[in-house]
Amino acid sequence: MAAVTYSSNTDNSISIRDETEFQRFIGYELELFPKDGTATCALDIDARFANRSGVVHGAIVTMLLDNACGGSCSATVDPTGKQPFVTLSLTVNFIAPAICKRLVAKGKVVGGGKSTLFAEAQLFDENDQLIATATGPFKRAPQREMRLDHS
Repeated sequence: MAAVTYSSNTDNSISIRDETEFQRFIGYELELFPKDGTATCALDIDARFANRSGVVHGAIVTMLLDNACGGSCSATVDPTGKQPFVTLSLTVNFIAPAICKRLVAKGKVVGGGKSTLFAEAQLFDENDQLIATATGPFKRAPQREMRLDHS
């Protein structure tokens, strides 16, 4: 099992790689920008992510938007990006079919209080075409060790 990588970049962003088994399985990249309180979640697309119509499955679209929103919450409250948030609700609007090689979700916090933040994200393809948007509340969660271990 690969170790989680939190690395600081020259632009003061934080790259998070291999944080969870899910992240390793899907292969997405999470970048947090604490200075701006924003985050991006990106994924290189291949046939594994297609639905039966030949476009990127809505679950993949939703996952990218959800991670960008949650990541922006972490970036807003913690300069290390390690504070986890859980999704309370997520509304996704699908704008265009994703037939592309790469998707990038860009999230930001738009309001909230001490324990619950409201975030929104937009998902773009490599040509900057808007694919989908999402909004929702995210709750600060305690940091825990892995809770599901079926080995």
